[in-house]
Amino acid sequence: MPHMPKSFRFLFSGLMALLCLAVLAGPAPAGSADRFGTVRDNGVWWLTLPGGPRFFSMGVNTVNGGDKNTRDRGYYFEKYYPDQAAWAADTQKRLYAWGFNTRGGWSDPTTAMALPLVPEIDLGRNARLHWFDPFAPDALELTIAKARELTAPYRDNPAVIGYFTDNEVGWWNAPLFKWYLGNEWAIYAKRHVWRMVYDHYHGKWDKLLADFVPTAGFDSFEDLKKGGAELKLRPGGRGIALINKVTAACAGRYYELVHKALRAVDPGRLVMGDRLPLYYNQDAVLASRGFLDVLSTNYNVDTPDGWVAPYYFDGLAKLTDTPVLISEFFFAANENRSSNVNNGHLMHVQTQAERAAGASAAVRHFAAFPNVAAVHWFQYYDEPTGGRGDGEDFNMGLVDIHNAPYEALLAAMAPANREAPAIHAASAGRTTPPQPAVVPIHPAATPTSLTDGGLADWPDKAGTRLPWLRTAAPHVPFGDVHMSWSQDGLNLFHLAQNYADLFLLAYEGEFPISETYQLQIEVDAGAGIRRFAACLLPQPHRKYPGRFELVPRLFRIEDDGRLTRIDETGLVQVLDKPLPHIALEMRLPAKELGLDKLSPGQGLSLRVSATTFYREMTMTLGAPAQGRGKKDADKPFAAILADK
Repeated sequence: MPHMPKSFRFLFSGLMALLCLAVLAGPAPAGSADRFGTVRDNGVWWLTLPGGPRFFSMGVNTVNGGDKNTRDRGYYFEKYYPDQAAWAADTQKRLYAWGFNTRGGWSDPTTAMALPLVPEIDLGRNARLHWFDPFAPDALELTIAKARELTAPYRDNPAVIGYFTDNEVGWWNAPLFKWYLGNEWAIYAKRHVWRMVYDHYHGKWDKLLADFVPTAGFDSFEDLKKGGAELKLRPGGRGIALINKVTAACAGRYYELVHKALRAVDPGRLVMGDRLPLYYNQDAVLASRGFLDVLSTNYNVDTPDGWVAPYYFDGLAKLTDTPVLISEFFFAANENRSSNVNNGHLMHVQTQAERAAGASAAVRHFAAFPNVAAVHWFQYYDEPTGGRGDGEDFNMGLVDIHNAPYEALLAAMAPANREAPAIHAASAGRTTPPQPAVVPIHPAATPTSLTDGGLADWPDKAGTRLPWLRTAAPHVPFGDVHMSWSQDGLNLFHLAQNYADLFLLAYEGEFPISETYQLQIEVDAGAGIRRFAACLLPQPHRKYPGRFELVPRLFRIEDDGRLTRIDETGLVQVLDKPLPHIALEMRLPAKELGLDKLSPGQGLSLRVSATTFYREMTMTLGAPAQGRGKKDADKPFAAILADK
């Protein structure tokens, strides 16, 4: 072996161990001898090790020694190891044994470990990009200077794959719009946003007023130049389209600045995104194109059985031409050894057995997406008893606060981790099958409950999914719809994402139905067309001050468009997931369809659509298009009630 630096020799020996988790089949892609990279092979994205071999990154966040300040109630390495070297050697040995091969965010960069590393450097936050002035003339110069400072501890570390530029930026559209428009004229971002507002309405104030309600005292475009300017959405208007344009502009500027800065100071490392927060704004993702080597996103698994809604990653595959790194996923259990109470909406179940089953299933689901090249678990150890500094108190660890591994979890995850590369390689050619001329609706596998607060009564999620939803380009479907049937009616559940600032709307009294999130279903089961709308009405949360909960309202849509309320008791439930998550389950009784019961072989005519808050986007499942320029997707499609 030719002479190489000691740190690189250690990394090289570690990488040889890593090759047992790497997939070496197929031609080795061109790449740097001492840098990590990416490659797409037969439609499947991979990361690549130095020298070219491709690998599927199974990572763990917070691979570090813990917090000395919480050592009395949390994990801390000095309680279990004589020194950091002993901690590093044992922890790396454990992670390899459990099928992990990467250190994720907030991990110790020690060269005593060979595991590849992705540091999170908070470049945007430290360079003051998001809530300050990213359009200032010196923004790039300042971002480069800050990038040089933040990457200094890592530039000579050959284990570094690349950098997470921030954590959970979010690209929440309305807060950005409100913040920048309300700034003083001296702020360049304010001027940029003002110009976008002016140009969007071609300088016509009356056109703006059709979409927005200005704050009192702001009666012209000139007034909007003043500090404190605010525009609220007018019910029935289309102001959300302008707000999304502003979001795209701000996100595009951010991604451009961090990309150029990192290329300037550490050009061989991958730019790995800002760890989107369990949700993505489609306009922001579109604006990131060309500025990311890897798009990173955190993910809250959809259901306790480990199901991962395909729309999320299928959508990213269409919006951006990069591999995706799942920068956080997790499962917690109320049964744990750290006395964690799991005080929030993040995925948690009752027992460690359920945790093990769900987490291992999720790994296999993630690996089956061709664009997902990495899956990182949050986190190495449980959060301290009583919670971390921000109050979050979850059993997310592979080990407890006493450094004892969760045996059942790891016994299930280790084989799933090792199978992940092969599952990923087999995802080549994974596409949505063409919509058949007659869509089969499968019978419910178990009786469905509309009061259980979950989706455990949908064991066959792959078989019940209707994957042919469409929306207007350049956007992609923002959710999934599943359907089954039983004698007493049609069953349906809907998982989706929709960030909405519910304080953005100008209204009094009850939230306007026209601005709610809506799922509409049109059915003809042989007794004539019936149309229904499930509308999700936001109202202050009963348990959590400052949060909203979504309350369902079920309506019959009359022929003249009027809405007639149907008692939704036992027919609709909304799972308690805070926005931006939507989880709706419902049943349309046979009697509402004009029938006594449903039977196998029965034909249906169906149309399904979902519309986000403020009518931002609509996706529709209709008849498959018959030719170029056809509008057939707006028409009902034929379905049949299958007998199995």
